[in-house]
Amino acid sequence: MNILVTGGAGFVGSFICESHLKRGDSVIALDLSDGTKIGHLMDNPEFRFLQGSITDELLMDREIRACDVIYHLAAIADPRVYVEDPLRTMEMDLVAGLKVVEAASRYGKKIVFTSTSEVYGRNLKVPWHEDDDRVLGSTTVNRWCYATSKAAVEHLILAHRQRNSLDFVIFRLFNIYGPRLDTLGAGRVIPIFLNRFFNGLPVQVHGDGKQTRTFCYVEDAVEGMVQSAMSPAAANTILNVGTDLEISVLEIAHALKRLGGFESEIEFVSHESVFGASYEDIPRRVPDLSRIEDRVGWKATTSLDDGLVKTIEYYREQAGRSMHE
Repeated sequence: MNILVTGGAGFVGSFICESHLKRGDSVIALDLSDGTKIGHLMDNPEFRFLQGSITDELLMDREIRACDVIYHLAAIADPRVYVEDPLRTMEMDLVAGLKVVEAASRYGKKIVFTSTSEVYGRNLKVPWHEDDDRVLGSTTVNRWCYATSKAAVEHLILAHRQRNSLDFVIFRLFNIYGPRLDTLGAGRVIPIFLNRFFNGLPVQVHGDGKQTRTFCYVEDAVEGMVQSAMSPAAANTILNVGTDLEISVLEIAHALKRLGGFESEIEFVSHESVFGASYEDIPRRVPDLSRIEDRVGWKATTSLDDGLVKTIEYYREQAGRSMHE
């Protein structure tokens, strides 16, 4: 199969490219970045890196027409960006995303869309099942432009399925972590904490740290995504991807400190001091994983401690290489 991965040189995208190459597929990774995270794939004759943007409609039309399946991962997913620059977020995640879906439908190509747990908003009924209500804040709060953009793309996919028989799988990811995730990027708590630990800085926990999340190691998540994307049993459905082990943000900070042997102090800061007034935090974010387990038999197998150790070792190796370059 010919697989197109937008955001293919990013964190999750790079692992998806690897997975499909191992399956024997031909893969094109499209990304705005320089391709550092996929440098080890460049010599593979079945792999091609295309530096470009999903906002380039002619480029996307050409590549979608030529592929068999498109994984659409390219998006702005950093809370700092969608709070500070909601227009840029919606131009990329919403406007360009809608055009990607329309091209996939036009050429009859299966689309695998990476959505987000954010679409559930602040629904207090957890764990969240794929059919549960979405409970969002006011449109005057920039924080919700990301969730709204992703949900609108989901709606368009479902509409094209209804009218044009578009084949799809939609994944709502819950806090994926692991190697290759930028320590300063995408507003994700584990790499942000690690960046401060490695630099000997106080680790800043937002609010009281009692807000809970679930964390899924990237190789587990990608295994579930690719398995589901290729399985007839998961065709044309929405699937949560993650784990159901709920842990507080403060507990994650202490776990990283323990496992990495770090010495930084852990301190508390307000959400407003980091993101400004146009942000709302979500107290609990827990997936119901029964659908993906029932449909394809997938369940994450990497323990949190093991995944965190692998992640810490990766960043230590990266830091060591930087010192010797």
